[in-house]
Amino acid sequence: MADRVAATGILLVGGVSERFGSPKALAAIAGETLAERGWRILHETCDEVLAVGKASDGIELPFPLLDDGTDEHAPVFGVIAGLRAARHDVALVLPVDCPLVTPDALRRLLEAGAVPQTGPLPGVYTSALLPELDARVARDELSLRGVNESVLELDETLLLNVNTRNDLLLAAVADWARATEDVRAVVLVGSHARRDTPADRWSDLDLLLFLDEPERYVDDDAWVARFGSPVLTFLEPTSVGDRVERRVLYDDGVDVDFPLLPVSSAREVAGLPGVGTVLSRGYRVLHDEIGVGDVLANAAVPEPAEPPDAAAFAQLATDFWHHALWAAKKLRRGEVFTAISCLDGYLKWRLLTMLEWHARVVDPTADTWHDGRFLERWADPGALAALERAYAHYDLRDVARALWETIDLFQGLEEETASRLGLAVHLDHPDLRRRIGEVVPDPRPASTLWP
Repeated sequence: MADRVAATGILLVGGVSERFGSPKALAAIAGETLAERGWRILHETCDEVLAVGKASDGIELPFPLLDDGTDEHAPVFGVIAGLRAARHDVALVLPVDCPLVTPDALRRLLEAGAVPQTGPLPGVYTSALLPELDARVARDELSLRGVNESVLELDETLLLNVNTRNDLLLAAVADWARATEDVRAVVLVGSHARRDTPADRWSDLDLLLFLDEPERYVDDDAWVARFGSPVLTFLEPTSVGDRVERRVLYDDGVDVDFPLLPVSSAREVAGLPGVGTVLSRGYRVLHDEIGVGDVLANAAVPEPAEPPDAAAFAQLATDFWHHALWAAKKLRRGEVFTAISCLDGYLKWRLLTMLEWHARVVDPTADTWHDGRFLERWADPGALAALERAYAHYDLRDVARALWETIDLFQGLEEETASRLGLAVHLDHPDLRRRIGEVVPDPRPASTLWP
């Protein structure tokens, strides 16, 4: 272990976090609370360590707590109280919710007398700054930003801040990856990494794991308990190449997808259709021993949404009309389950593609996302109103009704999109409708489905 620096480490314990739902200081990662972890890291860095918080919060800690002397909640009060009590003029301030930072990184901050590029904490503050800090508080300026203008670039994977239960799990996974030899990289993608339209409380976590032996993590699910208490876990095919992902629901409600990928697949994954656009919306590298961050950075380029050519347009339209007739036949035979599965599954995915084409031909700048994400924001309002009627109850007559609603909607979009693209519609719509109607007459204007 490197020698400890002659400086005071100040651990900002904090109180009850509304976003986290309980005192973050008592949340656990790798068998120790965040408070215990911060206290240990500072003791490995500095020759004096103080913990500062509010005694009134009643948090039970295994070390003494210095009260910051105020009812207000802001890190600046903990910094001021810590600097006044410190034995040294130089202090390294660490918030309790920064569990991945290392003693080496903190020593580098101390050597540079700096804060990292991500913000004012963790960072170095001196007793000489007390007059400025007091003056800021007097002006009700409670931010620490700009107090120390010296900035040192650190590896951002060390600076993850735990504000939510999802953040705690990300920190636990990153910590596990650093300590596990065959886990070579961890990358967060999807809603929790997006810059635009970020995640909400209903969003799951998507964590790509690049592994020496993915099969180990497929066959044995014990490793998922390192990050919380699993309620459910199972395997399913992943959208990231021809691979498997493990899905886990934890007892605190955190929902995680872990695509289990071989180390050799990084470039393959980056080259898959649509991945460039997904990556361009945002991703976060939490751990990287194999240079996957560089591969993804080069791949994170939005892919242009080209309009369909005549062949692609004809293929989609023909596919839709063929399966509309197929669903009608299944319904006529009384196979309601099979018919409704085709109608509200396969046919709706064909309809989705036509909705995307239509939206982009009406507005070339429209962002149609992928797999129907945010369809309600970008699809034609009239089409959305029709779509409300295009889904069926599990009832023979209602499946017939919804089938004809879906046919009407697709045909309208098909004809308008083709016209705007300057493409000819070669299908004989009246004949196709007649053929479907001979199997399942349109029940909407009639009182009975069958004669």
